[in-house]
Amino acid sequence: MRRTGRVLATTGVAASLALAGGLQVQASAAQVSAHHEAVAHKASGTAPYKGGIKISYAGFSSMNGLPAIINNLNRKYAGKYYFSATAYPYANYAALLSSAISGGNPPDIFGASWTPSVYYTREGLTLPIMPFLKSAGINTAALSPGLWSSLTEVKGVHYAVPLDAFGTALFYNKAFFKKAGLNPNDPPTTGKQMVADALAMKKAGIKYPVIMGVDKTTQDFLYPSLVYQFGGTMGTPTSCAALFDSAAGAKAASWEKSLIYTYHVAPAGPSVSEDLDEFGKGAVGMVMLPAINQGSLLKSLGAKLGVAPLPKVGVNDEDFVGQQYLWVFKTTTSTTPAGAKGISILLGAIYHQELPTIGVDNGSIPAYAPAVSAVKSMAFFKQQDYMVQTGRVNPAIPNWGTVTGVPLYNNLENALLNKESVASGLAQARTQTNQLTQTLPGCKD
Repeated sequence: MRRTGRVLATTGVAASLALAGGLQVQASAAQVSAHHEAVAHKASGTAPYKGGIKISYAGFSSMNGLPAIINNLNRKYAGKYYFSATAYPYANYAALLSSAISGGNPPDIFGASWTPSVYYTREGLTLPIMPFLKSAGINTAALSPGLWSSLTEVKGVHYAVPLDAFGTALFYNKAFFKKAGLNPNDPPTTGKQMVADALAMKKAGIKYPVIMGVDKTTQDFLYPSLVYQFGGTMGTPTSCAALFDSAAGAKAASWEKSLIYTYHVAPAGPSVSEDLDEFGKGAVGMVMLPAINQGSLLKSLGAKLGVAPLPKVGVNDEDFVGQQYLWVFKTTTSTTPAGAKGISILLGAIYHQELPTIGVDNGSIPAYAPAVSAVKSMAFFKQQDYMVQTGRVNPAIPNWGTVTGVPLYNNLENALLNKESVASGLAQARTQTNQLTQTLPGCKD
């Protein structure tokens, strides 16, 4: 199959779960300070600092909604607080953040995906989030249960709060469903039905009933989803040990292989991004991809696009969710009562004002229930919301996405390409992953 370039929609919530917390610093503290100064004014749209306690927000995710919020807060609290928001470029945000920490000037609030927060928490650099949420009037009972639970605690304490999320979706071509004599408004809800629908499309002459990416770009969403569906988990926070080589992990990989080698409804060895690229061209019946791709696919396919939750392949109705969390660093501001109050003011404004904007613009779902009603007009809202409500995040292991990026997904790809057995591939991935996790804070035996 031909090679294509990857274009994955990541605006809004970060679709990649990696943060290189252990990267060598590539920028000096002075460069970070200059970057903050230049970008903060642009992102916030405010006048230069003229007094008050500085409250800083930074992240590599969308700044949608923040300029208006920052402007309003700075007018309301003029002379008492000065709020700013800085957009970190994803390509070098880890270096910028590391430099800021080394220079003693990290942002008060940072926004990224879940497991990077665990890294900084285990390094002792963050503060428990609950006091800030209580002060901000944020009711944690209204947060999505899959994003806020004991699984998102570090040693029994919450240090990060979810902002928004998106699930793992089944995208399907309604025109191909019709051609195969299937109901275009009745997508498969089980793995068995997905296979049956794919076989019907194959019989109808559709060349690619399914394309399933075998590399990390697809598998870091699909594979954990299936592991959870078969009753497994990816790892344990207590020892940071990988657990994906369980019976559930083997069943997940074996089901994927069956689409290629047993039922022959998916081609072997698609190139990176070929599932997204070819489906967007209208050449594929079904793909399983991060739900945030919905926006680009709506533009390319229009009324032909169907969106559904991932079929229930195993015993559980679950999927992996990409997400954005916020956490508070220990700073000279956050550790004082007045500074902490300012941080709570900003958090309250973000949760009660910004979330609807994020959801409508980027196709992600707010994690906070009071904001969900504002995004019900988005396309396929019911399906998207269901994915988030039944979703799960990565285990509370520092930088889990980075750690598994090479060992798990390289070995899994080999297994899916029949270059090694599922058992051998997952065993090697576990050994290599465990070697890496032992270098992370709080993980050494």
